[in-house]
Amino acid sequence: MIRLLRPLLAPGVRRALQSRVSSPEIHGVLDDAFNDYEQQRPRLPNEKALGARLMVHFAALTAGFYRSLRARNVTDEDARRLTADMTWRVYEKMAAVPWLIARLTKASPYERLERATQVFRHFPFRAPSYDMVDVDAAADVVAFDVRRCPVAEYFQAQGLSQVCVDAWCNLDVPLAKKWGARLERTGTLAQGAKHCDFRWRVEERR
Repeated sequence: MIRLLRPLLAPGVRRALQSRVSSPEIHGVLDDAFNDYEQQRPRLPNEKALGARLMVHFAALTAGFYRSLRARNVTDEDARRLTADMTWRVYEKMAAVPWLIARLTKASPYERLERATQVFRHFPFRAPSYDMVDVDAAADVVAFDVRRCPVAEYFQAQGLSQVCVDAWCNLDVPLAKKWGARLERTGTLAQGAKHCDFRWRVEERR
């Protein structure tokens, strides 16, 4: 299934890399990323929840993409940023579905935000693979803590925690903006915190 992502990723990768990598090598970056993923695939953890399994496999692809860039002398900072660009192309489309569902009925901005996060927590970020706990918060804040994240565990095992932060965790900031909110977070599991504290504060007006 991860192989099906290549047509989606290829145009964005081409635009992002054209000023950094020679044209013949751009296809090579993707080839190497997918080959790296295929090598990792037999050893990836078999999470109970289907959505979590998909996320771990996609994480393995993004790690392969990062390694492919570094092998071509792209700086660590640029490789993490370009990997985040690639990840966002998929994440943005995934997030469109919960938001569409949330907007099907007339509701307040808070209710739409709450519904969108609930849909996302049902798939792909579903228990028991993802351990999330609701937290009391102000009336305009959707709040929960993530105490286990298979993606963070995968990147930590690969020694790529900062790639996880830049190319996965930080994407929740633009996602919140798309959902009419502002994400307030003090730390993530990938950074070594005990949990990821998600506080989605409504900013969209009624």
